[in-house]
Amino acid sequence: MIEHLHRIAAHAYYCAEHDAGRRACERLLRLDLSPEKETKVRANRTWYTQRLDDLAEVKFSRLEPGVYAGWSRFNPSVVIHDGVPLYNVRSSNYRIDENGRYVIPPEDGEVIKTRNVLYDGVVATPVYCTYPRSAFPVDGLEDIRLNVIDGRIVASATVRNYDGYDGTCRMAYGEIVDGWIHDLRCHNTPPGLHEKNWMPILGRREWLYSCHSRGYVCLVEDSGDDWTVSAHAASPPVARAFRGGTQVVPIGGGDWLAAIHEVAEVAGKRVYEHRFVMFDEAEWSIRAVSPPFAFRETQAIEFAAGLAVDDGRVLVTFGVRDAEAWMADLALCDVLGLMGAP
Repeated sequence: MIEHLHRIAAHAYYCAEHDAGRRACERLLRLDLSPEKETKVRANRTWYTQRLDDLAEVKFSRLEPGVYAGWSRFNPSVVIHDGVPLYNVRSSNYRIDENGRYVIPPEDGEVIKTRNVLYDGVVATPVYCTYPRSAFPVDGLEDIRLNVIDGRIVASATVRNYDGYDGTCRMAYGEIVDGWIHDLRCHNTPPGLHEKNWMPILGRREWLYSCHSRGYVCLVEDSGDDWTVSAHAASPPVARAFRGGTQVVPIGGGDWLAAIHEVAEVAGKRVYEHRFVMFDEAEWSIRAVSPPFAFRETQAIEFAAGLAVDDGRVLVTFGVRDAEAWMADLALCDVLGLMGAP
């Protein structure tokens, strides 16, 4: 059956049977595939990827806080604070060229730099953070996710040049007050074990660590002196390549919603696809998933780092090509209508 489905997945594109190709890819990703076969299926699937506005009615808007002139704006996060959306927008000094290479201005000495901006849709406020820095050539807090805990704004992010460590990607978080991140705590990951994209659970000092770690959904909790990883429900095969994306937010009835991403490689370049995922809080099982989709550009780098639910609307913030910051606004009922069995 695997070989039959794989032939459909590979050839349906050429006879304009895109629905059949999509279905074949989805069925394959629920089976036990070799790593080589799975890589091919994921690459094939990107030729069938639908844009989100092919699946639901969506309003897109671009986020353009003007603080760091000449720098990019991308990978925004969003949270509802005091009843209104609040955004963090990442800004960096590099760009990605047509071959997927990072291009850094010569005057920056080959150091990748990230700065962050809080933005309420009108006013942009730089976010500063002082922490002990090493000489590792990646500076700043990357891909912040916003959370609100007991009314306080909390940011979690990846940091690579925290002094005393080796440049491994490590997770850190701290509270934002008056444009400053205070008391940044860095997770002491073993050297070489990169940690990125933990998904904050709204209102809690917990993160969704993995959708499929050794076959289980796993959470991380800040227990004060340490970070505790706990395994919960068994995870379905389709989730084995789900990677961290947005926050995990409650939508009622014990259900929680997030957006994750999956990665494929096409012609030597990384391609990102996203899905909505619904979790059951009782066991943190994956209850439902949406079809994979692109936000604005198929076979491209897109990355969602924020999701908020406000008055029956779902706001998803995402970056495109590490160069643009966008938000998608769609009805919660439409998102739920996309969900199916995992």
